[in-house]
Amino acid sequence: MIKKMREMAPMIMIVIIVAFVGGTLFLDWGMNIMGQGRKTPVGKIDGKDIPIEYFDKLVNMERFRLQEGGREVPPMQYRQIPAQVWNQEVNRALIDKVIKTMRLETTDHEVFEYLKRNPLPGLDTAFVFMTEGRFDTSKYVQWLNTPQTYSMYPWMTEVEKQISGQVMPGQKLDALLKAGVFVSRAETAYEFAQRSDMASFEYYRVQSSDHRNDSAVITDKMISDYYAANQNRFRRDEQADLYFVRIPKTATENDLEFNRGSLLELKRKILAGESTFEDEAKFESDDEGSAQNDGDLGWFGKGAMVPEFEAAAFALKPGEISDPVRTFFGYHIIKLEERSEPDSATGEFRVRARHILVKDKPSDETLGALSDNVERVKMAMTNKGAVAGTAEEAPGALDSTGLFKRGDMPPKIGYLSGAGVFAFSRKAGEISDVLDNSEAFYVLGLKEKAKKGLQPLSAVRDLIVDAIRDTLAMKEAKAYAATVLEKVRNGATLQEIRDSDSKIVTGLVEDQTPGGYIPQLGAASKTAAVAFNLPEGAVSGLVADKLGYGFVRTIKRNEPVSFDPVNNPQARQAADMIRMQGMQSAYGEWFRELYGSAKVVSNLEKFYLD
Repeated sequence: MIKKMREMAPMIMIVIIVAFVGGTLFLDWGMNIMGQGRKTPVGKIDGKDIPIEYFDKLVNMERFRLQEGGREVPPMQYRQIPAQVWNQEVNRALIDKVIKTMRLETTDHEVFEYLKRNPLPGLDTAFVFMTEGRFDTSKYVQWLNTPQTYSMYPWMTEVEKQISGQVMPGQKLDALLKAGVFVSRAETAYEFAQRSDMASFEYYRVQSSDHRNDSAVITDKMISDYYAANQNRFRRDEQADLYFVRIPKTATENDLEFNRGSLLELKRKILAGESTFEDEAKFESDDEGSAQNDGDLGWFGKGAMVPEFEAAAFALKPGEISDPVRTFFGYHIIKLEERSEPDSATGEFRVRARHILVKDKPSDETLGALSDNVERVKMAMTNKGAVAGTAEEAPGALDSTGLFKRGDMPPKIGYLSGAGVFAFSRKAGEISDVLDNSEAFYVLGLKEKAKKGLQPLSAVRDLIVDAIRDTLAMKEAKAYAATVLEKVRNGATLQEIRDSDSKIVTGLVEDQTPGGYIPQLGAASKTAAVAFNLPEGAVSGLVADKLGYGFVRTIKRNEPVSFDPVNNPQARQAADMIRMQGMQSAYGEWFRELYGSAKVVSNLEKFYLD
């Protein structure tokens, strides 16, 4: 076995190292850096500095992982990576501290049993461990039991360290937390009632939005009084407002024709036998999802694809390849693999096809010309100011973001690397270098900075007017709902109310559980809960929520089902479910307390503005 592994599996082992322990080995290396007195901390965890040099390597490693295989990472997800890595680092440090404090030790036997039950990624598919095409546990265990394994593959010792020091202690901690979960009979009975109790009731609602007054009724005194009473609402962090010129990276007609020609050349090569459709799809297609499957889109029927693509695919015979087809995604060539038999009921059939996509991307020549253009705009803005310079080189192209906070993405721009750093490190009037993302080139100018503190009344006046209008609307909705309530208590029927006033939202709910979804009310609504606490025929008082006021009249209460977890399968299911929920929340509640008692200081915003 060892001889076979030496001869045939070194590359498999390298892949496994990267997949399984690459991150943890890197983590240990980083911790050594932390111990060498490096400065510039990105934060502190219980008094221990986290150097930016070490942390930035973790961030870049996570970025590399997400972009592996040429995957495109959405800008918002890319921007959130530093915060996610920071949270992971805090979690790891706090859990490690608890594990050491509680002395959750792991024996060699436990580590061995863990490795037996959980083969490392890649080992369960390595052919040296296969017998008749299936993973052979006895071969794998023999390999684990052989001392030479650990001298040939020293990374296995690192794997054991991670399992012994982090993985298994973490599992023991999780088990201890879950073992302490106790679910009372009352909690279980409540969950069961939420599923089994039923009632029928009428509901009546008055929406505050239907009673919003014109802002003319709001006086200056009302505005100033609201401002004085709610100043904490109007305190802000430092903010910036950017001028920007955006020049899109748009493909020209020549670029599109070039893309079409490149697909015609691929088709020629495939038909000439110089290549295969599958190989070209894997390496040339801009559709990352299907490229991993050699361009295979699977089976699909009519209506599943955009019209142009569908028409071309369904017109092909099995084995045929289309000419380039234009859709809003770009140009495609399509190969039809199979066509199903017509459906006996509808007569429609489905097809299985592959495609190669070339997106509408500009050529290097076009990007060069656009880059030269934006450089001219930048020079004009630098020499004459943002407004005058843009008017000269790009009339009508100047826009501004409006004020935004440090750490937020600039409005109207979105994710743009370098924009946040520029906005909060430069002075008003300065012009940026040319920046770009996948969609456009940008030149920025710092229009204005607003200091941290209480915003002036003039800046928040419109917000205050809206808030006062909402408050007045709720008062009017309450008064209006009270008049409707009086009518119902005096004998008016649901239909009479519905026919006489279109502003009243009404409905009849039959055999509804407390937590169920009700149109107009939502799931587990306060109004529905009131109905379950009224006797049959009774009308409730007014019930308030964020959108207005309402009330209910209970028509029928079903006889509650007896809670008997011994003999009633539904009761047992409710008991199992609430215990599972309790176990799942135990760790979260415990960790929130742990985090709250720890001293965690983050300086992320100083280093990762974009």
